[in-house]
Amino acid sequence: MFPLALLTHLRFLGILMAGAYGLINVLLEALALVTDGWTHWGTTLLAVPVMVLAMVHLVIPFARRGGK
Repeated sequence: MFPLALLTHLRFLGILMAGAYGLINVLLEALALVTDGWTHWGTTLLAVPVMVLAMVHLVIPFARRGGK
């Protein structure tokens, strides 16, 4: 049997990974409308600040509450 702390940690990581995956895909799709024809580097230059802010202020606090 896994210790409760390990299961809690795995749940936290799972929520973070799902949140980051969903967030980056939505963000890149939205930016594709604006950055059509830009290089990959230019698109990620716009995506990274938004991604970091959303992770710090939305996804991580949600994951710390256990997804509630």
